[in-house]
Amino acid sequence: QYSVFMKEGVTSIGEHAFYQCTGLTSVTFPEGLTSIGEGAFYECTGLTSVTFPEGLTSIGERAFYGCAGLASVAVPEGLTSSGGSAFWRCSGLTSVTFPEGLTSIGMSAFYECSGLTSATFPEGLTSIGQSAFYQCTGLTSVTFPEGLTSIGDYAFYRCNRLTSVTFPE
Repeated sequence: QYSVFMKEGVTSIGEHAFYQCTGLTSVTFPEGLTSIGEGAFYECTGLTSVTFPEGLTSIGERAFYGCAGLASVAVPEGLTSSGGSAFWRCSGLTSVTFPEGLTSIGMSAFYECSGLTSATFPEGLTSIGQSAFYQCTGLTSVTFPEGLTSIGDYAFYRCNRLTSVTFPE
């Protein structure tokens, strides 16, 4: 069981920095971190806890791909860019908290997150990318905000337990 605590001063984490570190269980990112690179925690299957700092603006493509041990994610306020497939196959993910001000959810962002049971999106969200919640077979309800203008192709494809979808009036 290993944890990573980064000190202030780290502003970015490069591509594949902790690629397949399967023994890693938790990561606490420092204040001042602004970007997490592509594939940075790719298939860190033992990772159960991630704490993002305020001020994080970018999460790279496939940054947490295959992190099946992650149970919940709180997307930080100020995040402006989430790369495609950022949380693809995080099958243990049951809860995602989106901040006010998030305007888009990237392509395939939560693809095959089969443990996810509900999604409530913040006001200000305007688009949900292609295949964003593809095959999230645990999803039972979705509530969309006012101002949403685009839901991408296959966004909720094969969400076969989805029983409630609420659009704004």
